[in-house]
Amino acid sequence: MVLERARLPCGTARVGARVAWIADLHFIDYRESLPQILRLLSSRDQSTKEGLFMHWRRLPLLCSIMLTSVSLLGPNWLIGTEPAIAEDESVSHSTGEIDTSTVSQSIVDRTNEFRKQNSLDGLKINSKLADTAAKFARYMAENEQYGHHADGRTPAERATASGYDYCVVRENIAYLSNTGTVTESSLSEAFAQGWIDSPPHRENMLADFIAETGVAIASIDGVTFYAVQMFGRPQSASIKLSVENDSDALRTLVIEANDSHDEIELPPRTRLTMSRCFPTTLRLAEELPNASQRKITVSKDAELTITSNGLEQK
Repeated sequence: MVLERARLPCGTARVGARVAWIADLHFIDYRESLPQILRLLSSRDQSTKEGLFMHWRRLPLLCSIMLTSVSLLGPNWLIGTEPAIAEDESVSHSTGEIDTSTVSQSIVDRTNEFRKQNSLDGLKINSKLADTAAKFARYMAENEQYGHHADGRTPAERATASGYDYCVVRENIAYLSNTGTVTESSLSEAFAQGWIDSPPHRENMLADFIAETGVAIASIDGVTFYAVQMFGRPQSASIKLSVENDSDALRTLVIEANDSHDEIELPPRTRLTMSRCFPTTLRLAEELPNASQRKITVSKDAELTITSNGLEQK
């Protein structure tokens, strides 16, 4: 996992040297680091405290939140962020009955509203992704462990174990604790908005190649709540491409998708078929003087042909 510096989910504030030092910590073990951070936060002076909390006033019920995201572009490609911690000592503690299914549905609704605002299609709830999220949220709550590998598996392995045949899997996780009066609305707002305000999590929520989602919330004591949101594109929805070389010359086809770059030589009168998980850009390596199109980007099944005029979509 590639880790970045910790940052506040609701924005980075210039709040003094002590907090700046906290932001530079590189956490290796979350459970060992958390007590150290809380002790440091409890000892800071009032001016530092006011600066730190000014970005949290619109989430008054939130005392602490940790956010992490991971993207799986295959079983082993991971991108993650470290946790971000904030604390509000003015909030009183209370617990109550929470309908976690209502919270989960609200997060899905917020996600789809956010995608619509960015001209993207909404995500459908997939029962296997929801099952994956529920089992992992429950595991973290029961064992008081947090992280994408808390149970010793990757998000892809957990999704596969739940029967999800994935082309792409992405995962956002978070936990929230030491809250005041907890409601379904306050929980969904804290988790969804926290992810929206965090660039790596927002990237997962706005991925244009994602089609499905599953969300779950778990708590053992009604005080600390763990949230998991899975994103996926099933293998059945992979992009099917066909490229036929109808020209009389050997051509080199360049295929680019999600930072990958491949070049394949196509002899005359041959056909190439492939399945892709991401929107894909295709072009010819050769510069053809009369080419009508230099490159074509596809996000759904397509058939293309190479002629004397270049690469064309049927």
